[in-house]
Amino acid sequence: MVNRAERLTDTRRLQLGRMAVCCVALGLLPACAYLRGNGTGESATSGSAYMPVTFDGVPNSLEDGARDAVSIRAGAPTSLLDVRRRANQAADTLQEYLASEGYFAAVVTPDLVEDMDMTPRLDVDPGERFTIASVTLAGTGDLPEEVLTRLELVSDELGIGTWAVTEDIESLDKRLVTTLRKAGYAFAESEGIDALASRADSTLELTYSLSPGPRVRLGDLIVPVDLKTRPGAIRTLRNWQPGDFYKPDTMETLRTRLRSTDLFDGIGVKIAENPGTDGYHSVELQLSEGKRRSISAGLSVSTSEGAGATASWERRNLTGVGDTLGVDAQIATLTSELTLSYERPNIGRYGRDFSAETGIRAEETDAYDLQGVSATASLSQPFNDHFTLSAGATIDATRSTDYELRSAGQDEYVEQVTFSFPLGATYDTVKQPLDPQAGNRIALGVEPGVSVGDSEAPFTRITTSASTYRKITDRLVAAVRAEAGTFLGDDDVPVDRKFYAGGGGSVRGFEYQSLSPTDTDGNIIGGDAMFAASAELRFRHSDRWGYVAFVDSGYAAGSIDEAISEMRMSAGFGIRFYPGFGPIRFDIATPLDRQEGEDPVQIYVSIGQAF
Repeated sequence: MVNRAERLTDTRRLQLGRMAVCCVALGLLPACAYLRGNGTGESATSGSAYMPVTFDGVPNSLEDGARDAVSIRAGAPTSLLDVRRRANQAADTLQEYLASEGYFAAVVTPDLVEDMDMTPRLDVDPGERFTIASVTLAGTGDLPEEVLTRLELVSDELGIGTWAVTEDIESLDKRLVTTLRKAGYAFAESEGIDALASRADSTLELTYSLSPGPRVRLGDLIVPVDLKTRPGAIRTLRNWQPGDFYKPDTMETLRTRLRSTDLFDGIGVKIAENPGTDGYHSVELQLSEGKRRSISAGLSVSTSEGAGATASWERRNLTGVGDTLGVDAQIATLTSELTLSYERPNIGRYGRDFSAETGIRAEETDAYDLQGVSATASLSQPFNDHFTLSAGATIDATRSTDYELRSAGQDEYVEQVTFSFPLGATYDTVKQPLDPQAGNRIALGVEPGVSVGDSEAPFTRITTSASTYRKITDRLVAAVRAEAGTFLGDDDVPVDRKFYAGGGGSVRGFEYQSLSPTDTDGNIIGGDAMFAASAELRFRHSDRWGYVAFVDSGYAAGSIDEAISEMRMSAGFGIRFYPGFGPIRFDIATPLDRQEGEDPVQIYVSIGQAF
């Protein structure tokens, strides 16, 4: 067996390839390419995983890694030659592994095997573990002082005197390039790592050769000419001013904005290598437009709210400005509705969105019966990546009756027209709406209005909600939500403007709207306030399946204080199936303080997490 450690002189300087690392410079096989069983050429063959050798002399802290390194997946050796071959390959692999951990002078020697029944042994002399003696940057002489300072801070992370571990050395190379790119050097590259090894001192002197290239100032956004989408609608997505320095995050945000339009199947972003006459580098888009129409359908089932079916049709990019026309229909036990909607994004600037919809609906609940026709329009404007304000106007003509009126002997329907002006503010850092993993959501809504017709009632309806999501482990997420609402003004408003609690949307385990005020005959009537809270632990068992444990609480009453004091609680368990577009949820819940007449369990099946 060749003693590779003898190739080391007292000091030796070799150029390292960008992906090679110091173990190549020291005459060893590339430790950066080390994979379990990579020396055998048999890791992909059939058979059980086993260690073809034993070893002695490996440092205690590296024994587990060494076992992983030499283990292979293969059948039993077929000859004495095969046994020896595997032993030699295991010796090579173990030596590579030790080098990747800083033992560049390690010597691994397999004992001579004379019998197929013998398990070869590797004798290991690890030698001294090498440390980092110095870190020097080359190719950075023309950089501004503030960029040099950033690079020095990053290079200091590979501390002098720390072990010369291949992964750490390579990682610094990547971080240095990333730092340059974040400073505006879009074409920055590494030209490799130069290592000067001293066997006498067991140290490495590292020189990182960098090629920063030009510092890029961004210019115009170049849009393909063969698109159905108007160029102006795409240029609105630009998130820099001409002359701004390039940043990777700027380009990633541009890609995110393009994806969020749902207009493109393929998205490419390319920075011009040569600047224009103004010294700025243009940004060229490479876009492939997707289908403009889609149809979807859904089902929901619960023991408290019955069954429901939804269907929708959508036409995107209706006039070439990214606008969308949609039709949504719902038929359910409690509610049926048909809605026509229109959305126009990015009016004048990115994020300023206009939406309008009109629809008809019919509701039949234990608390009231209602038919209505409504139209609404709103404008929303984000002020940063997470905070958005909105304002709108709504007209809603309703014909309704509730059990409070019936108990008073008034069986006729009340006809009203309600004019309201909803105002909203949201703060949202959640990136996966259907299956949140981390972040926060806070929403506040204030809706002043007036109802006219059979009765006249000015009012203000205030709602607020907050939810937070925390990833405890890779598979476990904790989610908490609280929501509240209060009503100010005259009670003679349409019944659906009041507050109700109970059911899949608020407190699972109870009948729909059952946690609401009742009249003297026990009939459900709406409350002037509502409070509800939920907590969930969501465990992702596999790519397809997950489990949820939850506790819900809430109540609707005449005031927030009364709602909190009268709160009812439930607990339950759920299963989540992940088909690829968001979870399908199956929940079963039971009241914790079940009272006479209440069902022991309620079951819910729907799409998406509960909140």
